[in-house]
Amino acid sequence: MRNPSIRAVFLSWLIAGGLMSGAVRAETEILSLNPASLREMPLESIPPWPDDMVLSGTNEHWQKILHEGEFVIALYEAMPATIDVAIPYTYDEYVLVLEGSVVLTSTEGVRQEYQTGDQFLVPQGWTGTWEMPSRFRELIIVETDQWEASDSLLAALFASPPKAGSSAPAVLPLLANTLQQAELDSLPPWPEGVVLTGTNAHGQKVLHEGQLVSVLYGAEAALLEVGAPFPYDEYVFVVEGQVILTSKGGSPKTFGVGDSFLVPKGWMGTWDMPVKYREKIIVETKAWNIDEG
Repeated sequence: MRNPSIRAVFLSWLIAGGLMSGAVRAETEILSLNPASLREMPLESIPPWPDDMVLSGTNEHWQKILHEGEFVIALYEAMPATIDVAIPYTYDEYVLVLEGSVVLTSTEGVRQEYQTGDQFLVPQGWTGTWEMPSRFRELIIVETDQWEASDSLLAALFASPPKAGSSAPAVLPLLANTLQQAELDSLPPWPEGVVLTGTNAHGQKVLHEGQLVSVLYGAEAALLEVGAPFPYDEYVFVVEGQVILTSKGGSPKTFGVGDSFLVPKGWMGTWDMPVKYREKIIVETKAWNIDEG
């Protein structure tokens, strides 16, 4: 969780402390986001929330940026606390729970609880409370322009409060059993030459489209040649099966159910799905629309 108003409060502290001086550059190599490694990765301490936002618990948290390209991937960790998110979210935020649990209760009173391994998307405009009953760690994805804009002090000072009687959008659950069972819409086959071996049959379902696009994709067993540079950054969470990615001139990397990784813009290589395969992907919307036409 990364509330824009709070980030603005300590923007000047971060700059003064040099924490923002070393931006993470996008690379054209697959970035493995193994949950076990992410749980053990050391993070950097960040200034506390303003006192009036912490309804209960300990005001102490940490963060680490893993990737910054068309979207930002970051780790966030906090001690047990309940945070009041009174100012509407200014961005879509995808969340993968790595450790602990979180209870989100919207301003309208809708309560949702997520455990280690669960995923969800907090949409732009959401308000409510964010309860972390134990030490909590998450992987988050936010569109880069919005991530940077949320660090603007002026944006926070002039943020509009929720309109009376307005209904904020709901958090979107992205739970494994639902993703495994969801029906997909058939896609046209890959062009000739892309499928080296296997079956040329696949489908997808768009789950959310805002600042980020969340898509469920599935394919029959096949080996694909990615001969043209990947058109955008793509975050992948494996829902079913297995995938083996081999960069041009590189070594194979294998990912199974529950693993996640980043395919950076510009990547080329082979994409091997030895068995029936399904994944949930996150792509920045403008880049998705340009590529999808």
